[in-house]
Amino acid sequence: MFGMTDIDAVLNSSLPSAEIFYQITQSRGIVTFLMCWVILLYYMALTSQWVTAGRMTWAFARDRGIPYSEFFSHVSVHRDFPVRATVLSICFCGLYGLLYLASSTAFNSIVTGAVLYLACNPRDLSIPSSLLKLSLLNITYAIPQGILITRGRSLALPSSRPFNLGKAGYICNFLAPILVTIIATFICFPPQLPVTVSNMNYTPVILVGLFGVIIGLWYTRGKRFTGPKIDWEGLGLVGCK
Repeated sequence: MFGMTDIDAVLNSSLPSAEIFYQITQSRGIVTFLMCWVILLYYMALTSQWVTAGRMTWAFARDRGIPYSEFFSHVSVHRDFPVRATVLSICFCGLYGLLYLASSTAFNSIVTGAVLYLACNPRDLSIPSSLLKLSLLNITYAIPQGILITRGRSLALPSSRPFNLGKAGYICNFLAPILVTIIATFICFPPQLPVTVSNMNYTPVILVGLFGVIIGLWYTRGKRFTGPKIDWEGLGLVGCK
């Protein structure tokens, strides 16, 4: 990034990474080698990612958290592997990738929704770079904090644990949901006026759709959910039950 000489060329390039490599090296051969190397790394990482996604899908199906749980929780006897859950994950990723062919704006909005930033045109330099660090993970972090406040830390946390903040932990538990709510609210505002289809902030749409799916699964699958099943003995955390 420090070697870029023309940021406009990078932003307007169909392949920004290749443009950055070219500006730094000024060699098409080196750029070709580096891009092939990056693509090779991506393909090598696919196997572990699909295996991980398949195991997570299988664990969720085992706990009856998704539709057709009985089917997708099956583990192949011959392969000793959750084939159905892994194939489901691969098919979902493939169909999700096809969304880019229909609408690159919608695809980029969903991808960048994982970092909960102003999901408009990525070439708009008015977007603060710090917003890219705001993640939907913050929401998932804030929910347990709220649970600890409502239920009490003594009931929700094991008595013997590392990094025990004592009563000072209530400060983190109280501030986290409030701050995340404020940040998420402001990030859902449009980046500029007037709002058009090309510069619209699609983050609120993604959030509403995501929470709609979660609520729908809660009412349709919540009573059947039996997890999470944790092997405390295998983790060496028997005292944390």
